[in-house]
Parts: sequence; structure tokens; C-alpha cells
Amino acid sequence: MKVRTVYQKVKDLPKANAFWSAFLGQAPVKDLPNWCAFSLENLNFALLLNDFDDLAAGSNAVPVFEVSKDEMTDWVEKARGLGCSVIFDGLADIKMGSIVLQDPNGHEFELSFPHE
Repeated sequence: MKVRTVYQKVKDLPKANAFWSAFLGQAPVKDLPNWCAFSLENLNFALLLNDFDDLAAGSNAVPVFEVSKDEMTDWVEKARGLGCSVIFDGLADIKMGSIVLQDPNGHEFELSFPHE
């Protein structure tokens, strides 16, 4: 078994699509009125328009993106420049080695150093 897709339910798909397109530096491989998906090596990261009144509070999924130590600062600054806020910064903690951010739509995601 493998995880094929991770998706977030969003209220404003154009806003979420614009953020993730800018952050990931790529256009979605699928871009429909209620769904868009990005191809990230062996995983699809997608957004689903929550137009069916599903009640959701906070982050429904927390994708973790692995980033090299050399690139981490650039990725964090890029995220902050796109309107993200830091939820928890554990980069200096050798046991955690990651930072949790919240995007402008209220969804959390994590940037992590590679695991040894």
C-alpha cells in the first residue's frame, strides 16, 4: 500500500490554489473548478473545494514537506513572504528538526529536515 494523495478541504479554492502554486513553484497538474492537484515526486497534494457545507475547524491535514538543511531558510522565508505564520518552530530541536506553519487559508503544514 502507498499514500497516493493527500488533500485539504478549502473554502476558497482560487486563494488556496494561488498560495500553493506560488509556494511549490509549480502549476497544478489538475485544475478543475472544485479540485486541483500538484504532483510532488511520489505523492499528489491536492485541494478540494468544500462547497458541501462540511464543518471543519482548523487544519484537517498537516502535510510534511522534507527540505534539505541548506534550503530550509529559503523555504521558511518564502512561506512567510506569502503570508504564512509560524505555529511552532522546532528547527533548533535536534529531536524535531522541523517548523510548523499556517498558510493564509488557515491550514497547517510542516517543513522538516530529512530524517537520518
